[in-house]
Amino acid sequence: MHLPRFRHLSAASFDEAVRLLNEYPAAGLMAGGTDLLPRMKYRLTSPEVIISLRTLSADSPSVTPEGDLVLDPMMTLTAVNRSDMVRERAPLLSEAAQRVASREIRNMATLGGNLCQETRCLYYNQRHSYQFVEPCYKRGGEICYFIPKGKKCRAVFMADTAPPLISLGAQIKIIGQEVRQIPLEDLYTSEAEKPLAMASGEVISQILIPNGPGNRGAAFSKSSLRGGLEFATLSVAAVLDMEDDGGTCSRARITIGAVSAAPLRVRKAESALTGKRLSKELFSQVADQAAVEIRPIPHHGHTRAYLTECLRAGTRHALCSAAEGIDFPGFPRSRE
Repeated sequence: MHLPRFRHLSAASFDEAVRLLNEYPAAGLMAGGTDLLPRMKYRLTSPEVIISLRTLSADSPSVTPEGDLVLDPMMTLTAVNRSDMVRERAPLLSEAAQRVASREIRNMATLGGNLCQETRCLYYNQRHSYQFVEPCYKRGGEICYFIPKGKKCRAVFMADTAPPLISLGAQIKIIGQEVRQIPLEDLYTSEAEKPLAMASGEVISQILIPNGPGNRGAAFSKSSLRGGLEFATLSVAAVLDMEDDGGTCSRARITIGAVSAAPLRVRKAESALTGKRLSKELFSQVADQAAVEIRPIPHHGHTRAYLTECLRAGTRHALCSAAEGIDFPGFPRSRE
């Protein structure tokens, strides 16, 4: 498959990218291109102008005086995974970056691009020129081929780095007509046809991960058909912050990916952990609560029943793995 013809412009800075996006409102913005270019080959999008950020060099991770970790969205996923500072201060993100696709993809894909990934659907993400069917919601039609009685698009957001960053309480800086900083979870609209709460002339310029407590456990669980080579069937990112006594959870954040048009926090399940002493029995109860709290969208040949079981098992596994990274007595260390 060949790319359609387009005009290529390079931005020397984020500010110039914003200027060019305002000059060409229908332009496509490209960082690594691992999401945009395949969609262009399938003719799912055909921007006449591509504004490339590839000439921008990514700043190295840094730490603010408050201890917060600052990341450049132009960092490749390989750079995120290999950064000693990220591994020390946000190992959950490093682990998730390593689970994305193949090494070749990670060498090109950027952290900001992964966060801005389009929603996906087995019907939508293919070439449609040979099909004699009406377009679906995401293609401007009025039907969903996977849920025919549905009243809106049911494509799924599947990026691996978003759930860990949301569980870590990450903030993003967005530049455009004005500069704003928002929690990363507010970036996602839960609307599959327009998944990002960004205007056409806006760009993510910075990612900030707040400094966490000393006694914290975190883990990332991903289910997929072929390991890291595939998009997630379902992913879970769990963060457990502990009281000074070491065994009582002061705060929990659990984010589920690949079940909806946006990553979803399971807030009732999080509340069930707060103030409790950790145990595998508690984790099983919390996993059951998470499986009740979320109704996954069936996607890529997986039924809702199957995804619900993946959600239950993935949540329990992530919580057990997170607890193994916490220094407190009495919790079994053997993984399941």
